[in-house]
Amino acid sequence: VYSTPHYNHNAIEPHAAIAAWDEDGRLTVFDSTQFVNGCKHALAGIFGLNAENVRVIAPFVGGGFGGKAALWNHTALCAAAAKVANCPVKMALSREEVFRLIGGRTPSEQRVALGADEDGKFAAIIHTGVTATTTHAKFPEQFSLTPRHLYASRTMSVGQKVVNLDTVANTWMRAPGESIGTFALESAIDELAYAMKIDPVELRRLNEPEKDPTKGTEFSSRHLVEAYRRGAEKFGWSGRAAEPCSQRDGKWLIGQGVATAYYPVFRFPAAVRLRISADGSAVVQAAANEMGMGTATVQIQHAADRLGLPLEMVSFRYGDSDLPDSPIIAGGSSQTGSIAAAVQVAVEKAHRELVKLAGNGSPLAGANVEIEARDGGLFVSGEESRGETYASILKRAGRDFIEVEETSGMPFEVMKYSMASYGAQFCEARVNHESGEVRISRWLGSFDCGRILNPKTAVSQLRGGIVMGIGMALAEETLLDTRRGRIMNPSLAEYHVPVHLDVPHIEIIYNDIPDEHTPLGAHGVGEIGITGAAAAIANAIFHATGKRIRDLPITLDKLL
Repeated sequence: VYSTPHYNHNAIEPHAAIAAWDEDGRLTVFDSTQFVNGCKHALAGIFGLNAENVRVIAPFVGGGFGGKAALWNHTALCAAAAKVANCPVKMALSREEVFRLIGGRTPSEQRVALGADEDGKFAAIIHTGVTATTTHAKFPEQFSLTPRHLYASRTMSVGQKVVNLDTVANTWMRAPGESIGTFALESAIDELAYAMKIDPVELRRLNEPEKDPTKGTEFSSRHLVEAYRRGAEKFGWSGRAAEPCSQRDGKWLIGQGVATAYYPVFRFPAAVRLRISADGSAVVQAAANEMGMGTATVQIQHAADRLGLPLEMVSFRYGDSDLPDSPIIAGGSSQTGSIAAAVQVAVEKAHRELVKLAGNGSPLAGANVEIEARDGGLFVSGEESRGETYASILKRAGRDFIEVEETSGMPFEVMKYSMASYGAQFCEARVNHESGEVRISRWLGSFDCGRILNPKTAVSQLRGGIVMGIGMALAEETLLDTRRGRIMNPSLAEYHVPVHLDVPHIEIIYNDIPDEHTPLGAHGVGEIGITGAAAAIANAIFHATGKRIRDLPITLDKLL
């Protein structure tokens, strides 16, 4: 039985909103939200407005991680206060108020039972347990989704029960379900590996499925074994002593652990507006969010590549509900792929319109001519100089710009294939045998996330998820007064998160193998980093000390 506590969101930038009403009754809200379109429709419902009379603007979100992926009470109260006062009102939550109002991660109790043949092949996987939610905001934290897709087993029983509690609502928190689900499952697999005297990496390789274990569908792209191979080689896994308590440096016990990272691929219909101007510049517009994860950067790269324009000639407008609807939420590691699919169809439509606009006298005219975008315009494929720039076409047509709007199609590929990001988390931990202090001394994450669109932003996301996983494993815990359901440690003084000295250099490698069934061949990277991280730490601590800790966080008292 493995248990995880209640966790709370603690983005450095607390939630804040500004609300103002126009004389004509239109509501404008500036909000630090990941939920631009959702806030718009929710506020319209609360105040009895048509959706077009509500505008939500969120150019600067600050940290989100799921804690800003809903309409919380303070935003609605801010808008109500602005209406009563008949003037703009600003409301910013204190750190304590974030704890009191904003949901976190549910506690969980999970039971994992594994059965294997003598050769290490799984005969049975049982993964069941209980999570909590509230009656007024149901979010069960679906840890039971993870074991359905990771390993081959002759039989499998997966189930989850949910209990209603009268507490602050729980909500999305980076990799909801998968983060706590991988802690239990990957810890149990480590226990089995030691019981059977099989290397933990080899045990996972032995149980790699050919098809999705429960859906029975083909994997769209799965190179987890390759990620493990490359990660083990880079980390020096083969040089690790197999027996627990076998490595020591003075008063420090040293151990290495490993765990699988997993997060599903999501894509949602999205719309974008594309404007190409007579000066040769282009603007992509979508009601998306940029919280520092690199959405704007990647969409500019993508649009520039498809349009044949230099990066400096392309911009991306986002964070405004008056722009075309992108996915209703910036979450689920889905936004980049969802918007990229819409950008692709919008660029294709713009090119068709430009060819028509160019007319019969254009070098682009002709039956069955294949067109490619490069050098700031459209050119006939294979003919270096036969073509026209966007500026030339638009100026000759007497147009200042051309503008198109397109929506991507339904994500049928998600139904046809089993799709996910994968990874192998390798961790080295040092445990002080006198005090129980844990230090993470080395980390390597080896990931299989399809094509990596921007190495700098992707690696930053993967590292950030791992840092959050270190906090989840060793420090973070919301303490509730069980008599009244009140949070007892609503501050960063008492709710502990990792600081720089708690985090080693985190090395990231990735396969960079495109998935031909996803937009740009990419999978999400925002949430995969936290999954498996807590289990890798717990497994490394066991290897160092011989003590198996199944109850997070792993604090000093549990190791003494």
